Amino acid sequence: MSPDLTAPVFSPAALVVAAVVFAYLLLVEPLWGRRMFEVLKRDRDTDPGLYVRFFGTGMAVFWGLTGLTALTVLLSPGAEWAHLGLHGDVDWGTVAGMFVGFAVAAVMVTLLARWKAMPVSPTLDPMLPRTTRERWCAVGASVTAGVCEEIIFRGLLIAVGVSLGLPLYVAAGAALVVFTLAHLYQGAKDMLLVGLLGCALTYLYLSTGSLIVPILVHVLVDLRALLLTPRPATGRSGQFTPAA
Repeated sequence: MSPDLTAPVFSPAALVVAAVVFAYLLLVEPLWGRRMFEVLKRDRDTDPGLYVRFFGTGMAVFWGLTGLTALTVLLSPGAEWAHLGLHGDVDWGTVAGMFVGFAVAAVMVTLLARWKAMPVSPTLDPMLPRTTRERWCAVGASVTAGVCEEIIFRGLLIAVGVSLGLPLYVAAGAALVVFTLAHLYQGAKDMLLVGLLGCALTYLYLSTGSLIVPILVHVLVDLRALLLTPRPATGRSGQFTPAA
C-alpha cells in the first residue's frame, strides 16, 4: 500500500509556505544546526542550562515548521491529511511484528554496548543527558524528532514533490537528501547512518502508506540512542556508566 499521493493539489499560497519550509531545511538548518552543536560541544560542561536550551530551541523550531506544514493542507482544498500520510489505515498486526523485532534488536544492541564498553560517537556524547531534567528534555526531543521530522520530510516534501509532477520515488529520494543534509552537524560518518535510517523510514512509509509506523520507529530509535547509550565516565579509566 502506497501513500495517498495520486492527486494532491496544493494552492499557490500553500506552495509558497512549503517553499519557505524547504528553504529553511536546505539553507538554514544545516549551517545553523552545526553552529549550535559546536557551541554545545564546547560549553556543555561549563553551562548547566545549555543542554535544555539546545534541545528546547530545536523542538520549538520543528514544531513551528510542523505548524506551517499543517497550514499547507488548510490552505489547499485539493490536499488532505492523507496526502501527507496522516491516517491510521494500516495493518496493525504487521506493525506489531515490526515493533517486536525492533524491541529485540534494541535490547541486544544496548546490552552489547554495555558489555563491550563500546566507545560513544563524538557526535552523540554531548547529547546524552546527565540529569533528570535533561532526560525529560531528551524524551521531548525524541518525540519531537519522530513526529515533526516525519511529517515534514516524508509527509510534506514527498507530497509537494508529487504535486509538482515528480515521480513518487524521485520525490522520496529528494526528500531523503534534504533530511540527510539537515543533519550536517553530525559529520560525514554519522550523516551516512542518518541517510540509512532515512532510507528505512522512507521504505516504511511507502510500504505501509502511513506515517504512523515511521513516526513510532523514529521516536523509539531516538529514545534508545539518547537514553540507553552507555555514557563514558568522567576521567580516563575507559569504563562506562549508563546514561539512564
